[in-house]
Amino acid sequence: YGAAANPALPPVPVLVHPPTLHESGASRVVPFDLSALLGVEGRACTSPNLMAAFVRVKVGDSLETVARATSQAFFVIRGSGVSATAEHGKVRWSTGDLFVLPSTRGAVLHECVEAEMGGAALYWIHDEPL
Repeated sequence: YGAAANPALPPVPVLVHPPTLHESGASRVVPFDLSALLGVEGRACTSPNLMAAFVRVKVGDSLETVARATSQAFFVIRGSGVSATAEHGKVRWSTGDLFVLPSTRGAVLHECVEAEMGGAALYWIHDEPL
């Protein structure tokens, strides 16, 4: 566990993921994949033990996210809506909320009800790379 929780890493520069990545466009996941910088092969990751991404969901649209992880956290940057799983039911959210889902076998379906800039923005982080 210690090696997975605190692995030796090459130097990684500070990187900025600007809000322009989630302010417009289609519903999508924008992964922060640093696997090439970290020398990690075969899987996308932000660090060897986590993955982070922006999730944009246009108003009136829905988008599924899937992670084989022990848990998933979502911070609502902008908008309001609902996220649902077959196992854990629905979570209603709005700007400033943080919600965490336990291990989920299937997808999480995110629906945006209302948002500035035409779509909700979520910051999503999970431990699938472990």
